[in-house]
Amino acid sequence: MPITKAAADLLTAPARGQKFLRDDQTVGFALRITAAGVKSFVFEGRVRGRVKRATIGRYPALSVMLARSEALRIKSEIAQGRDPVKDRAAGRKVTTFGELEQVYLERYAQPHKRTWKRDAQMIAGYVSKWRSRRLSDITTDDVSRLHQKLGKENGRYAANRTVALLRTMFNLARDWGHLDTPNPAMRIKFYHEEKRDRFLSPEELRRVNEALVEEPSAYWRAYFPLSLLPGTRRSELLSARWDDMDFDRKQWRIPSTKAGRPHLLPLPNAAVEILKALPRSSEYVFPGTGASGHLTEPAKVWQRIRKRAGVPDARIHDLRRTLGSWLAAQGQSLPLIGKALNHSNVSTTQIYARLDLEPVRQALEKNAELMMLEIPNFSRVSPQ
Repeated sequence: MPITKAAADLLTAPARGQKFLRDDQTVGFALRITAAGVKSFVFEGRVRGRVKRATIGRYPALSVMLARSEALRIKSEIAQGRDPVKDRAAGRKVTTFGELEQVYLERYAQPHKRTWKRDAQMIAGYVSKWRSRRLSDITTDDVSRLHQKLGKENGRYAANRTVALLRTMFNLARDWGHLDTPNPAMRIKFYHEEKRDRFLSPEELRRVNEALVEEPSAYWRAYFPLSLLPGTRRSELLSARWDDMDFDRKQWRIPSTKAGRPHLLPLPNAAVEILKALPRSSEYVFPGTGASGHLTEPAKVWQRIRKRAGVPDARIHDLRRTLGSWLAAQGQSLPLIGKALNHSNVSTTQIYARLDLEPVRQALEKNAELMMLEIPNFSRVSPQ
């Protein structure tokens, strides 16, 4: 089918990797979409026996008509024996942050990082206003102001991770010859981060549940309980697809996880009932209107909920941690907790060992009884 604006708008992102909408009028012309929802026009042609792919530009910033015209020009150059891909790469100079974003994701993040989708979401959520700015115009003061703003509105962890990502991107821009000025994110001092063992008590969970009822969106009313009951990670749940849910077996196959492997997650009955009650208006469980096709940022909604519930220090990830702590309090083993939460590193699960005090209590009680038997009048010994 020919690529049209309507077809381009309807193209949805894959669960991972990328997929193409190929044009049947201009052979080699295609629209590519990544798992992060980024759409770009490309042209593929054979140069001296080898298939080469040239990126033409992003959609919708570049119209279908202009992209097709550029594809025809590239096709003409190939017919004349030239290598337009090599010529474009040699002469291309990244000048804006938006151009750096595209090169960073395609050249570095996707080939080398399992968490590249999170990078794409972080840029889209926190730094999208910089896309039209020249790299050389972004200053240390700009990065510092962004760091402070995110620290106040999204938390210290999000602020630090964003600056760390910017630091990497600007370092690569310098390595690739796209930036001559010093890295503007290099001298930013990170906020102090303490390892958290915050989890919600039964009373706090009750208040959170009451606060959820006031949310107008059925999807957000379902999202946060589903973050707690099966203990899913934020990005995994947001991008969940109906095709991966098996209600007969009460399980969810998560195709791509932080651990870099698929994960088969058993679903409690309560989670199954919540999922079944949601309308199916999209391939995604939590559909959205953005480029990704699903909801992407629950932070602002959670801020409203936790404020109404009176737990202002609770983070979304604390819901997942709450599941682990409650399992530990019931005496479940650390390997089982790690499997439920899909931890790839045993040390990650060790935090829950501190929360199961009953074995410690029993050991201390047994030792105290032994001391009382072996040392007569021990309880009445007083300091000299």
